[in-house]
Amino acid sequence: MENRARLAVFVPGGIGINDNIPSLLDILCRLGALYDLSIYSFSRLTSHPALGTNNCTISYPPALFGNNSLLKILFYLWRIRKDHAQRAFSATHGFWIMSQGITAVLAAKMLRIPSIVSLLGGDVVYFPTINYGSVRTVAHKKMITWCIQNADRVTVLTRFQEQVMKANGISREHVAIIPFGVNITQFSFRPHATSGCLEFIFIGNLNRVKDPYTAIRTFSLLTKNRDCHLTVVGSDTLAGVVQEYARSLNVYERIEWKGKVRHETIPSLLHSTDFLLLTSLFEGEAVVVMEAFACGVIVAGTRVGLLADVGDDDVTVESGDAIGLAEKIDRLISQPKRLQEMRVKNRKLAEDYSIEWTCSEFSRLYEEVVKK
Repeated sequence: MENRARLAVFVPGGIGINDNIPSLLDILCRLGALYDLSIYSFSRLTSHPALGTNNCTISYPPALFGNNSLLKILFYLWRIRKDHAQRAFSATHGFWIMSQGITAVLAAKMLRIPSIVSLLGGDVVYFPTINYGSVRTVAHKKMITWCIQNADRVTVLTRFQEQVMKANGISREHVAIIPFGVNITQFSFRPHATSGCLEFIFIGNLNRVKDPYTAIRTFSLLTKNRDCHLTVVGSDTLAGVVQEYARSLNVYERIEWKGKVRHETIPSLLHSTDFLLLTSLFEGEAVVVMEAFACGVIVAGTRVGLLADVGDDDVTVESGDAIGLAEKIDRLISQPKRLQEMRVKNRKLAEDYSIEWTCSEFSRLYEEVVKK
């Protein structure tokens, strides 16, 4: 539609039929109902059909570029100039910095239009022991700093993420904090009474940044005095090492290893759960926390992402503290009134920061830069 603002959106991928980031896909579909979105994906995949029915066009880099990010940046700078000549863009938006945010800022400068960059993961951190994060070298840090300082608007998911950015020596005024909300109808409030066998769940790929070892260790400590069961959901990138660790702690048989599941099944899993264990070393937000809040599930874990912003001290610990986490959960289980208060408070937060709220915040941001 010619009378609607047109935006160029850069994503690493996450918009496929099977290979997708559900929250990102939902946001883009909803924004597509308000704006004409031209989405430039850095990964080749079969795009989700919902994007096409919501005024979104998708572009992919040539297959011969492989994983060469520099070639993809140059290709998209050429492509967006060509697309802009056919019908002008009002702004660019890059989700993640490397390499989408950098491309969004470069393209905006070239076309003399505003740019928005959203930090969603390990954009401003680096954990050398697990090789996680984008700030890997001095050169990387300079590129990331340049991108953040030259974008017209920058968004982060949590105050925690903004504080980490500052702690790593990257400054920026007027950062907008826009967590990814969830569909509160899909993730309905059905708190699970804590009686009988306690149900725990861990949702996240088995990788080193998610630190499933601390979750397994916490669970093993709880099983010493309570009847407990743990469900583990997520792809295994550690070749069975986590399962072996569970065997060494004699809790393997008490765990159901579901592997990767469709996102549509997550609500039903949460509805039958007492506690979600989130033991990551780092999170920008961890949308699964908001999903659990919406369903009435108590989230216990490390002070990262959304849990660092709004998590209760009764259920949060520093990274790697399995003993402390098990003790806090064990103490809380005997306080049903406190548990119910937490469930109601967390549901209210999920309602206040729903997916509709998230999209309205991005829409407000778009309107600001377009009118600039």
